[in-house]
Amino acid sequence: MKTKRNSLRLIVMLVLALIITTTHAKEPEKTTSLSELSNATFYQSSGSDVNLKLVNIQFDPLGFLFFGPQLGVDFQFADMVAIGPYFRWNYAGLIYQGIVTDWFSNETTTSIGSYGIGFGAKVIPPLGSGKHRPYVDIGFEKFKGKDSYDPGGSDGRHYYEYKANVFHIGAGYRLVTEGSFNLSAGLTLFIQKETENIDYYEFENAIDYNSLEEPHLGVVLQLMLGWQIGN
Repeated sequence: MKTKRNSLRLIVMLVLALIITTTHAKEPEKTTSLSELSNATFYQSSGSDVNLKLVNIQFDPLGFLFFGPQLGVDFQFADMVAIGPYFRWNYAGLIYQGIVTDWFSNETTTSIGSYGIGFGAKVIPPLGSGKHRPYVDIGFEKFKGKDSYDPGGSDGRHYYEYKANVFHIGAGYRLVTEGSFNLSAGLTLFIQKETENIDYYEFENAIDYNSLEEPHLGVVLQLMLGWQIGN
């Protein structure tokens, strides 16, 4: 009887030892595997994602060819939305100068104070890692222009001043680097509606209020060089 009890006790102890050994052998292996998998996923994700930073300063050099270079600041949110103001110097645009001067066929002088101040909003969703981003944008601009010519009389130069509201919508593509630089290219469709058109002579106090022009459409190509700052 005593021998049977000893044998039973020995069997129970062996079974318990086997269970404990198996449990301790499996648990570290399971924990290590999950940890390695989690770390691998984290490093792969953070190493490939390219996010928009808080502020993007951008400049459009193609404006020198069209209706003036544009300088703007975008505040970027949720890694896909950007809103902000911009300034366009129409005086420095070749096509703008051509329109004002009848394609350089008369002696009209464009004022350096011809400019536009606007506000725009963009949706820039990421594709893949976030480096490649198509975008759409919409905006509004207040434009002010001035030009003059010398008719040769005693009244001095003849000045023209005009103001307009400009509504625009566009679409394009942005390449975002892992650093701060980004490059955007797109087409913008705009409609310009004149709100004021006056003319007067240099040495006269009288001002003539002219009839407003009909709204007109236009298309420009933009190439934005951007620099991101912030987190």
